[in-house]
Amino acid sequence: MTIRRNVLAGAVGLAVAAVVPGGGAVAQEGAFPTKPITIIVPFAPGGRTDTVARLIAQAIQENGFLDQPLTILNVAGGAGAPAVAALMAEDADGHTIMHYSYDALISIAMELGGFELDQFTSLGFTGGGSPVWTVRDDAPFESLQDLIDHLQDNPRSLVEAVGIGQIPHLVGAMLAKEAEFETRLVTANSGADRMRLLLGGNADISLFAASEYLNSEGIKALVYFGNSRLPEMPDVPTSAELGFATNWANPNWWLAPAGTPDDVVAKLSEALEKAITLPEMQEYFTSNTLEPYWMSGPDALAAASETLEGLRVVAAEIQ
Repeated sequence: MTIRRNVLAGAVGLAVAAVVPGGGAVAQEGAFPTKPITIIVPFAPGGRTDTVARLIAQAIQENGFLDQPLTILNVAGGAGAPAVAALMAEDADGHTIMHYSYDALISIAMELGGFELDQFTSLGFTGGGSPVWTVRDDAPFESLQDLIDHLQDNPRSLVEAVGIGQIPHLVGAMLAKEAEFETRLVTANSGADRMRLLLGGNADISLFAASEYLNSEGIKALVYFGNSRLPEMPDVPTSAELGFATNWANPNWWLAPAGTPDDVVAKLSEALEKAITLPEMQEYFTSNTLEPYWMSGPDALAAASETLEGLRVVAAEIQ
């Protein structure tokens, strides 16, 4: 299987589905699946969540892990609310599922999407990707502890570029609360804006995806928020190594509506696990600064619930 083949081709012509009231939690008769499976992605085509959904769907279909086609439906915007509404409008029979990320937790913590975790059945994580916290190359900090010590001695003396209510803001806020320091914030809603402010001297700290960091110059990473060090930056420690609980191993999270039958959940999860463990999938992930792993549905839900607790605390303080 050529893992990159036609990954984005299916994005052309996809439209947001109308949200039709109704639907229940009754599985169809017959061996699952009995019809094509729709994968709802709460983002526009082309981003990481969409691309991984297409790759996983392609792997499942080409290897016969499920004997029905899988199609992608992009339902972007609204803090995930339209996508969740589209999922919940369908029967909880496994023929409509969702590929999301920890952006779902941000929507819940910030009370933006109008949905909660108990509306979903967690199918599992198929790997993920994590960010780094960075400063300029010329900053006098050689470690995260150097930076924390400075901020504890000089509160609010450094400027952090963030998108308010976005991942850079909330991950930084969780770390700041845990390590007991405080920065001053300047708004920058995109990675390009954050990089411009940081390199231009108008900010001192910012968070970037690992791929953004590795493709940049003039900045250095002090901590990586993933589960384990990346081979591409072996000298950058993880937050866990440094003794912090703050972690943002932003997963590729697969969800079904609550009430999906256990046997259907098991079959979907088995197909997802098989797909992520394929050698070509592992290669794609590692070559794109992503971490390829499988985490079962219950374990994924437990990890997400723990992260959500931390997000709710900082969300309450910033709102």
